Amino acid sequence: MNQAITQIGFIGLGNMGSGMARNLLAYCQPRGVAFAVYDLNADAVAALVAKGAVEADSIQALAIHSNVVFTSLPSSKEINQVALGDSGLLNNLPEGAVWFETSTNELAQWQVLVDQAQASLTLIDAPVTGGSEGAAAGTLTMLMGAEQTLVDDYAELLGSFTAKAVCMGPAGSGYVAKLCQLHLNYLVAQGIGETLMLGAKAQLNLSALHHVLQHSCAQSYVVDEYIPKVLDGSYDPSFKLGLAEKDMRLINQLGEHLNVEMPLAHEVYQNYQAATERYGFDEPHLSIVRLIEEANQQLLRAD
Repeated sequence: MNQAITQIGFIGLGNMGSGMARNLLAYCQPRGVAFAVYDLNADAVAALVAKGAVEADSIQALAIHSNVVFTSLPSSKEINQVALGDSGLLNNLPEGAVWFETSTNELAQWQVLVDQAQASLTLIDAPVTGGSEGAAAGTLTMLMGAEQTLVDDYAELLGSFTAKAVCMGPAGSGYVAKLCQLHLNYLVAQGIGETLMLGAKAQLNLSALHHVLQHSCAQSYVVDEYIPKVLDGSYDPSFKLGLAEKDMRLINQLGEHLNVEMPLAHEVYQNYQAATERYGFDEPHLSIVRLIEEANQQLLRAD
């Protein structure tokens, strides 16, 4: 690293951010590095402060003293709000500071911020994958649009909450890689609904079918982790349906930006839009399967 880290700042203490922040705080404490946090959720901030973090009363106050900043935010709207303006990160981070942006963001929007940033700042698109459980356990995979030398420089720091930090290519590559991963995730999430419905209509034992799928060419994280949360009727409340719809919008926009024909992505996006309109933004993301259940007038439950 080019300079000693005296303070790390973290903005966005949601399901993912809170887990990452706790692991970063544990990294900072024995090294004498201050760890400042900011979020609109006072309870989330208080939980970190109770463990030894410093509460920043504004983004500007956090930015001024931070050598390294991490953000974990819902969309490009919030990222831009944090970045821009007189009190934003771009106008207040000190010379030589590094910003790791770990959200799922729009490639075009990020490029605008990169172009506006002062040359002395380093902005890295660094979305993470592995879910809230991985954030808490410190086992996330980070997908980075950065030079490998920079990844190497911050390897120990990033290792506090990731199992892997992978250089995907130039600026923006991290976001593209994350959207590629999410695209396949959402395709398969709908596929398990149709697959289970075939089994249900043929009167198969759905728990037994799940076991078969886990030990076949169909095996995947989605099969392993999502099917039980359909069969128990919870539909996985750890992630919101509206956020899944947002991700599918970004995936389709990326296809348009890169001039890639994506008929499956278009159809899946339409289904997520329909599900969000019917059930609500805050419903569990696997509520997408409820469309299939209602269309076939049968719930998919463990036997």
